[in-house]
Amino acid sequence: MPRLLLSFVFVASLAAPGVALAEEPPPVRPMMQVNLPIDLTVIGVGGAAWITTEALKSKIAPASCRWCSPPGFDDSIARAVHWSDIKTAARLSDVGLYGLAPLAAFGFDAAVVYATGGTLAEWGTDALVILQSMVVAADLTQIVKFSVGRARPLLEYGTVAPDERDNRDNNLSFFSGHTSFTFSAAVASGTVATLKGYRAAPFIWATGLTIAAATGYLRMAADKHYFSDVMVGAIVGSAVGFVVPWLHRPTTSKDAGARLSGMMASPLPGGGPLVGFSGIW
Repeated sequence: MPRLLLSFVFVASLAAPGVALAEEPPPVRPMMQVNLPIDLTVIGVGGAAWITTEALKSKIAPASCRWCSPPGFDDSIARAVHWSDIKTAARLSDVGLYGLAPLAAFGFDAAVVYATGGTLAEWGTDALVILQSMVVAADLTQIVKFSVGRARPLLEYGTVAPDERDNRDNNLSFFSGHTSFTFSAAVASGTVATLKGYRAAPFIWATGLTIAAATGYLRMAADKHYFSDVMVGAIVGSAVGFVVPWLHRPTTSKDAGARLSGMMASPLPGGGPLVGFSGIW
């Protein structure tokens, strides 16, 4: 009996390496699928277009309003949410646009990638997709703004400074760029988190959308936009924020591309090594 038991242990020890070699490769982390030449071109050209139109706003924006008077519902809401200190409301909306929204979108994604053992390259692909969403939303907003030429509420209600009445920016109310930008950042980061299966996705959604909604409200409180400007900006920003990440969504594990799972080496008759690789292609 002892001899039989010893033989069993010996055979099992020989079989163990074979069992280990037969193990499945570790699961592949979901990665947003990016095409650097195309995506960087979209971001670069789109960003340059936005900067150019902003720099030339005083020359190319409509000199007079093409859509001057608000409909009744816009007028009622504008009067209800108006702040007496519109400058403070405007400054706070800028904090949402330039500070809180990008910080939440990129920062929370980076924190989750780091906490789950991801790499800097993985965060880079997430950030590239989120940034592309924001750039596309900003460009669509500029196209519509310069085409429609809607007067801002501050012209309707006389809350603009006398020396600013002829500023062409006052005819760029429709639709809200602050709102479309912040909603694109919120929805893009939330969509990326959902597509990649992050447990923190609900938190990312809730935080980003809260910042975006507050920014839209502050634009109305500052007499910069009507309710319809903010609603359309939210819709456009949300649509872009979903579509761009969806077009870059992670592939399934079996379609995730080539990955190395094993390697072996054995000597050739002439003395040189024969190296073989195993993997999923």
